[in-house]
Amino acid sequence: MIVLKKANFVTTILVVILSVVVSVVWAGSVDEVPPAKVVVDSVETTTDTVTAELTDKVIVYYLHGHRRCATCIKLEAYSKEAIETGFEEELEQGGLEWRVVDYEEEGNEHYADTYALFTKAVILSHISDGQETGWKNLDKIWDLVGDKEKFIEYVKAETKAFLSEDTE
Repeated sequence: MIVLKKANFVTTILVVILSVVVSVVWAGSVDEVPPAKVVVDSVETTTDTVTAELTDKVIVYYLHGHRRCATCIKLEAYSKEAIETGFEEELEQGGLEWRVVDYEEEGNEHYADTYALFTKAVILSHISDGQETGWKNLDKIWDLVGDKEKFIEYVKAETKAFLSEDTE
């Protein structure tokens, strides 16, 4: 019995060490995804600097840390596709914004505190008169990342419902 417990303990330690090594190697081989380019009044800028003239809007954040695995990049890509294909008019009119933010970057640490982040996330944030008045973490993205169609449907449905709540 004692030998079996030692074997399980050693196996567990080896799996943890292997996981850490694979994560470090993988993270070093994945390129950073640059912010999406947006054209506003024929001026090209990045999503990090776009600000709407409206006093009432919803910002969809994809929040990530420095290290980004293939799944993390997929979360961003699927979320971006859902927003861009489901809300073209809202994006064009400025009532909805898409932003990608590294919450581990200097000056962005407040995102982790505000939204109680422990990993990558898609956050819907309602802004009224320059102040956040409500937010929602789309926490099912991790459960749905293996099914692109369901993932996109989920993000679209949650965003549509959030936009509807804010206009009532």
